[in-house]
Amino acid sequence: MIKIKKGFSTAEMLVTVLIFSLGMLPLIVLFQNSHKQTAQAKNLVIAQSIGRSMISEIKAMGFDVLSEEIKTSKYGLMHSDREVSGYTVPSDENSIEYPEYYKRFKTTVTLKEVERDGGKPANKIQVSLKVDWQEPNRKFALSFGTVVVKYGM
Repeated sequence: MIKIKKGFSTAEMLVTVLIFSLGMLPLIVLFQNSHKQTAQAKNLVIAQSIGRSMISEIKAMGFDVLSEEIKTSKYGLMHSDREVSGYTVPSDENSIEYPEYYKRFKTTVTLKEVERDGGKPANKIQVSLKVDWQEPNRKFALSFGTVVVKYGM
């Protein structure tokens, strides 16, 4: 008696592979979108961290230093599209250095004295900070702001 071996024909194998690949395609697209959204969320968190720390540092300088900066640009606080690199506190070489990845972020800082009524000297400085970065498909920006007040005027 002859035994007949059972197996799959080439046509059956091709149909199976085709059906399997069509079923896997949505999963592959799902993983790609998930990876992109994770990268965008990471960059947003980094931009928020940069913005909060820079605003805090600028605010801590106080009204008098910021007023002098508006008049003389002594400290170089006001800038446009500056790459985030170097030391977190530029004047202190013992401070933490920004990671290489942060170079993709750019900051713009503006300071503006807020005029008071009646010709009195300004007692408020408006601080604006914008953090920009480029994703593969578009550019993102995150804005921060605060007001530094001189009391007792």
